[in-house]
Amino acid sequence: MIYPTGRLYEGAWESDQRSGKGYERHPNRDIYVGDFKHGKAHGKGIFTWKNGDEYDGEWVMGLKQGYGIWKS
Repeated sequence: MIYPTGRLYEGAWESDQRSGKGYERHPNRDIYVGDFKHGKAHGKGIFTWKNGDEYDGEWVMGLKQGYGIWKS
């Protein structure tokens, strides 16, 4: 699905919300690949910023939390 803002999401849905495994590309070219719950990054996933920095780890309701590895 491509949102009016230009954000792209490909993946699982549940009750009209992103849920399960998915891929999300933001208009500024940031990318998240991983688990979603209630429309937010939740579980294990990798967020890559357009400058190449990357966080590979755990997410809770859209926020980095728990164990993860930061690469820059």
